[in-house]
Amino acid sequence: MTTTPIEAVAPDTDESYADDIDDALYVEENNGQVASRVGRDMVQNVHNWLGHYQAAHELSDAFVDETIATFVNRVYSPGGLSREAAAEVLREQHYVLLVADPGTGRRTAAVGLLGGVSSPRREIPIDDDEQRLLPVDKVPWTSYGRSAYLLTVPPGNRNGRLRETLIAYREAVEKRDSYLVVLVDRKSLERPEDVPGFTVLTVSAPAREELLSRLLGDGPAWLDVDLLLQTPPLPAMLDGATPAQIARLSRRIRAAAGDPQEPLAEIARKSVQAYQNWDEELVAWFEKYADPRTRLFLIALAFLQGGQATNVLHAMEKLAEKLEEPADVRGGMGAPGIRQLAKNVKARIDDEHRIFFTLPSYGVAILRYVHGDQSKGFRNRLWSWASDLPMRRGGSPNARIAGQVASAMLAVTLALPGADAPEVRILVERWWGYQTLRPLVVDLMTAVAMSPEAGAAMRGRLNQWAVQSGSLTLLCAVARVCGGALADAYPQAVLTRLNNLAGRGLDAVTQEVVEAVRSLWERPLHRQATLQRVIAWAAGQDQRHDAGLRALAAISNTPDQAGFLLTELVGDPELQTGLVDAFTLLFTGRGPQGEFRETLFRWLDAAAVEPTYEDLITDLMIRAGGAGQGASSRFARMSDLLYDWQPTAHDAQAPDARALRDRLNERFHQANPLDAS
Repeated sequence: MTTTPIEAVAPDTDESYADDIDDALYVEENNGQVASRVGRDMVQNVHNWLGHYQAAHELSDAFVDETIATFVNRVYSPGGLSREAAAEVLREQHYVLLVADPGTGRRTAAVGLLGGVSSPRREIPIDDDEQRLLPVDKVPWTSYGRSAYLLTVPPGNRNGRLRETLIAYREAVEKRDSYLVVLVDRKSLERPEDVPGFTVLTVSAPAREELLSRLLGDGPAWLDVDLLLQTPPLPAMLDGATPAQIARLSRRIRAAAGDPQEPLAEIARKSVQAYQNWDEELVAWFEKYADPRTRLFLIALAFLQGGQATNVLHAMEKLAEKLEEPADVRGGMGAPGIRQLAKNVKARIDDEHRIFFTLPSYGVAILRYVHGDQSKGFRNRLWSWASDLPMRRGGSPNARIAGQVASAMLAVTLALPGADAPEVRILVERWWGYQTLRPLVVDLMTAVAMSPEAGAAMRGRLNQWAVQSGSLTLLCAVARVCGGALADAYPQAVLTRLNNLAGRGLDAVTQEVVEAVRSLWERPLHRQATLQRVIAWAAGQDQRHDAGLRALAAISNTPDQAGFLLTELVGDPELQTGLVDAFTLLFTGRGPQGEFRETLFRWLDAAAVEPTYEDLITDLMIRAGGAGQGASSRFARMSDLLYDWQPTAHDAQAPDARALRDRLNERFHQANPLDAS
């Protein structure tokens, strides 16, 4: 695919790292680094993580089946029930309050119950920004149908009358002959037994050793998992560990178990050090190697592991230039060469001259260490250098290198304490101008925003950017993210961010908002809430008015789409009132122009053949035309619109349209205060 850059290529890409890289098949044998195998690029790694997060939020069949397959027995009470017996309670009683504290594996326990019900499974969204439950009438029930629902009550005291709210949720689910599991912690609901209509269950945390053993069950055949788990220091690591921590430890063990000849004691030691982010190792290493050339080679390799060693060296020297290091850091006969550098940074070079760390999960640990040990200015320059790595002279960026950089960004963001993602914007602003990189940028932003580690911070940052950023590139990227998979997990949050973007009044951003609206409109889950928001924009007197009209045009761009939208409006008086306000504003001014003018023509075409639509449009226009001062001028503009839509010269060819025009004009005449007088 050819890329048409929107922004100028940076001058220093004349000697780009990516110019030395081909797009041939690439295999990374990295002992469990960010990805174990990659094809033409590492875009798939970010995409895979995003797919995992999506499946978890969607409670997909594959996700539930995988959860059941690796489920570790825990005790549901009262009665000391197994998962199967507790699922039978849900099937018989339909409504279960599962009381357990965060960090105990409670969501897995809830999925275990839902897995025993044959109905489709849905997770009910919450108000993510306010961390409280949505009002029942704001949940898009009609797009769900008969289902088994999961509702997680956010911890804290923001849920107000929780008992009454849960009763309302149960009643809504009951009307749909469905099932409901509510996850709530003990502090949020002190007396769950007082909520009528629910069966209350509690659940214990899984046995730690059994959980870790199950998570390692499909590992290498030569690995004696039971013996490994008894090998110090692993038993000490399990003491007090949460299920999420055990899952992370299992990934580090997999990364460390790469050599069948390695003793279990060494695998256990490396696993624990990798789990602890190699902190002690890196402290000692940076004390030993103070020269910038070796340190920068370490950092470059953390991004580019698996590449040609000479290319990593070249990238390191570009990083030295970016950091304005002295000339001797950038190379020369007096400086350490590739083999010495590889030895110093605990790396090996294979027969094809590719370079790899010898320690598992070392690359992300290095980047995490550097982030915590250096200034914000250094981090910005580091990621600026990294964002340039995929760029090539006169051609499209190298997608594989971009994938490696994006994977590094995702991995280090998830590994940081108090995970946040301020440097994501550096990649966004550098890469958004290249069409081939935009899907990767959107996947990266979405994966971070949906991750358990950094999701809340990233979603907050998306809103901050939507309100405050002066970067068109960043604003457009936020809009694109809001039209994608993030909306399925956090629909309320997405509409809030689109609302803020629509209020910016920037044409390029508004166009991206419109495209996001079009994407949401095509998904039944979001249709009602999206239409409510779009009509509210159109009815406003600020910059959102134009965005609302353009969005209405986008979602009724064909005769079929126009008919579908009018059908939605026919049964909703609240939406009709909002559209009356929008029409009042529209016809008080110059009247409809451009795309929305053509949209009204399509609405009138539909009304000419469907009496229900005629009644709707007649009512909207009469109410809007007669609203307050200026009624005669509004009715005059409406009449002009009708004659533009159906000119008298075409009356013979379109008798139905002519009849509708004449009926509407007669109603305008009757409603016009000047004509009436």
